[in-house]
Amino acid sequence: MLLRDSRATGILSGIKLFFVWTPPFSNSNGNKVMSNDVRAEAHRGEWAVYSREDIEQRWQRARQLMADAELDVLLITNEENFQYFTGTSSTLGLHYSVTRPAVLVFPASGAPTAVVGDLIADSFKMTSYVEQVVGYQDVLRFPFELIVDVLSACGARRVGAELGREQRMGMPVGDYLAVCDALADVDFVDAAEVIIVQRMVKTAEEVAYMRQAADITGRARQRMFDEVHSGMTERDVVRCLRRLILEEGGDRTSFVHLIAGFPAAHSQHHLDRPLSRGALLYVDAGAYVRYHTIDYARFATLGPATDKQKHAHATLLEANARMIDALAPGISCAQLHHIGANVIEAAGYEIPPSGRIGHGQGLQFTEPPSITPDDSTVLEAGMVISTEPEVALDMLWEDVHVITETGSEQLTAETVELRELDF
Repeated sequence: MLLRDSRATGILSGIKLFFVWTPPFSNSNGNKVMSNDVRAEAHRGEWAVYSREDIEQRWQRARQLMADAELDVLLITNEENFQYFTGTSSTLGLHYSVTRPAVLVFPASGAPTAVVGDLIADSFKMTSYVEQVVGYQDVLRFPFELIVDVLSACGARRVGAELGREQRMGMPVGDYLAVCDALADVDFVDAAEVIIVQRMVKTAEEVAYMRQAADITGRARQRMFDEVHSGMTERDVVRCLRRLILEEGGDRTSFVHLIAGFPAAHSQHHLDRPLSRGALLYVDAGAYVRYHTIDYARFATLGPATDKQKHAHATLLEANARMIDALAPGISCAQLHHIGANVIEAAGYEIPPSGRIGHGQGLQFTEPPSITPDDSTVLEAGMVISTEPEVALDMLWEDVHVITETGSEQLTAETVELRELDF
């Protein structure tokens, strides 16, 4: 059912939500043509990326966590959080456009309601199982009054919002504050930990997409190494990898972190600097398959590897193997860090300043938890996490694993050899 904003089409008034049915009309040939609304209703959920069972499993777990946190409603605005709870995208351009915010009001009981721009309302219905959809036509402002109406209709007294760590709101902060002001009797609190704990444990369908992303990334990167030649710049290499990820079946690239000598470009601002013989070509990247991605690293040498590079590579593989052996439900991230750090330090290297040697992944290429000395998160079945030992030579190794009931399964199957490119 598509519910429209009274400020746009005169259908929604106050907190009353009226269902809209648009009858078929006749074209010039006298044939009955269904309106977009009716066609979308007829194909609700038909093109969903996930099964209804998968989404309902997420909703059930979320409501258990909400009960523990005494939350009546989750107010979801962040793009990835919106994807997670609805199973589909809320924008035309995933962070490239912030016009027309989308919001999901997810109650502890009852049906969730999505508030989306009219432009995506029909496609949203065909790719999601959320049945209550409120559409709006405003472009120059976000009609936050709609959120007030829906929250009021829910009778919410305690609303969890994306206010804490690892969260970014997808609606203007001023509009969020206006919602808070309009509902002065409602308690708005931070729901970051509920969302983090929810998303850390993946469903089987999420893991399947991540496994595909890992395979695509590995094939593309090895083909990229084959194509690297003298005269290429760092930007040339990055463009080559992005092209190959598409050719191998990826939907897009999450990021490419490339290091090719000193000074290292520790960002995605790749330089128009030619590759140089003798340098290490480090490539950390990931493909997206639908909404899920992967993040892991491999490297090669531009010409024969030096003894120093070979020693660092062997150290990283040893640290990685020790960490993998320990992966299982019940071990903490801090304990994993200790295991990996011991190998690195014993080989004569320093732990990198960031201190992190692994992290969660999923809809984003970095997610909680983090393998650091200070993260006490205990691993449990269904979590996806990387082992990412690093030495102070701008070299790190990374593989990605799903935690199982008895241990772990590695999702990344790319070769572990130190490739020495003919350069």
